[in-house]
Amino acid sequence: MLRIIFWKLGIEWAHLVRALWPRPARKTYYFAFGANLCAGVLAQRRIHVFEAFDYRLDDAALRFSQPGFYRDHGFASADPAPGESVYGRMLLILERDAVRMDYFEGVPFIGAHDKVVCDGDGFEFFCYRTTRVVAGLKPTREYLDYLVDAYREMPQVPADYLARIEATPVLERFEPLDTADLFVRNLARWPAWLQPALVGYERSCSKLVEFLWHRSPLQWLIRMPPSPAARLAEQAEPD
Repeated sequence: MLRIIFWKLGIEWAHLVRALWPRPARKTYYFAFGANLCAGVLAQRRIHVFEAFDYRLDDAALRFSQPGFYRDHGFASADPAPGESVYGRMLLILERDAVRMDYFEGVPFIGAHDKVVCDGDGFEFFCYRTTRVVAGLKPTREYLDYLVDAYREMPQVPADYLARIEATPVLERFEPLDTADLFVRNLARWPAWLQPALVGYERSCSKLVEFLWHRSPLQWLIRMPPSPAARLAEQAEPD
């Protein structure tokens, strides 16, 4: 539970630093291939994108191997896979927002993802990879639609790649977790009589993170520039 407290304090501090000292000259590239392909998700997180272009990450595979908040629930991960590729978008964002993204992806204190730094075509970027590869997980319908909708607008995505993603089975039943592997490590080493209680503890921690994930008393302080459509509307208004 202390890890969740430190994680929440850390992200709130990151929100405050971003709001007060954004350091607009310092930017970095981030490779998005999951929910962050959706502009609405980025807006919800108040992540401003200065530049975006389609990109293919080689020697990696898009798999729903990141355990989520429910039994058999999975998020996308770019797992190592020689000869395969992951399609997504390269986003240029503030370094301050990159720190906040680490917290949204559960890197500090939670340990849900590893932050991977890669070399692109003459530039450096980062992406996220699950710390716990679990086979047979399923995304929610909403989450899968984030990917499918984005891929349909990306000309470089092969038809068979898109078809494979579209055919991904989705989570139909939202049942509580029945195992522990994030907040309780190495469940098997604990006495059998204690393991049900530890699974309950894992379940409680997971629900708390889900509740806190996009709730913040400070994130509203971050000011986002007007969208292109809003700027056009302002320009069109008569004096």
